[in-house]
Amino acid sequence: MADFSAAVAEALRLLGDQSTISARMQVAAALSAHPGGRLCDVGGSTSAYLVVAHALGTAVTVVDTLPYADDDTPGFPDEVRRRLALFDKLGIEIQRSDIFATPLPSATFDVAVAFETIEHFDHSPKPVLSAMVDALVPGGRLCLSTPNIARIDMRMRLLRGKTVHEYFPAFFHDGNPFLGHHREYTLSEFQALPGMLGLEPVEVFAVNAAYESRKTKNAWQRFMIGLEERHGLGDRLLPRSWRKHVWLDARKEGGA
Repeated sequence: MADFSAAVAEALRLLGDQSTISARMQVAAALSAHPGGRLCDVGGSTSAYLVVAHALGTAVTVVDTLPYADDDTPGFPDEVRRRLALFDKLGIEIQRSDIFATPLPSATFDVAVAFETIEHFDHSPKPVLSAMVDALVPGGRLCLSTPNIARIDMRMRLLRGKTVHEYFPAFFHDGNPFLGHHREYTLSEFQALPGMLGLEPVEVFAVNAAYESRKTKNAWQRFMIGLEERHGLGDRLLPRSWRKHVWLDARKEGGA
């Protein structure tokens, strides 16, 4: 625990552009890190958890197209470019390519992860997940997360006759190509994934930690996010299948 806390503090020092690392990012870091080993991250961009994993002694490779890094608008693209420069300095490898068209080296990585990524795929994730499993050494771990389509706010939307999909006018006018969520998943679907991929489940779980959205929040939303970050309110009160995000940790056969 002390080593992890020290790695979070070191990541914050290296990043220099934020004061905390969110609960969700810390869960991702804990699953990703393999001190002395190799991590393949699919779709993680320049996320803070990758710097925590690096600080814990993990060799990190990221496969992501990073289209916004070439955007000349201020804001998020500027942050990505700053972090790309940091990643280069730290030796975090970035492969800017489409994972559907990128062959991963076989039996190379100790951990392969895709956090908040496969819901953006417009086709089945099977080819990507199978390639990630093949890229694992025997005994290596595949870790995933996505938004839970059955989370409490989605259930409330349906009860009010609202859609659980992306905001329709934005999708209608600007959805070619559509880069949003094509298919979110449920806890039971994540429970089925290890068997489909020939893996041994380590843990399938759900947490209610908020996603680090850049959308403007009102005072009530900021208050509730603060409660969640500090006290895990939703994890205390909600059934697992109603929480915001579902997670998978599964292991490939073999190894010591």
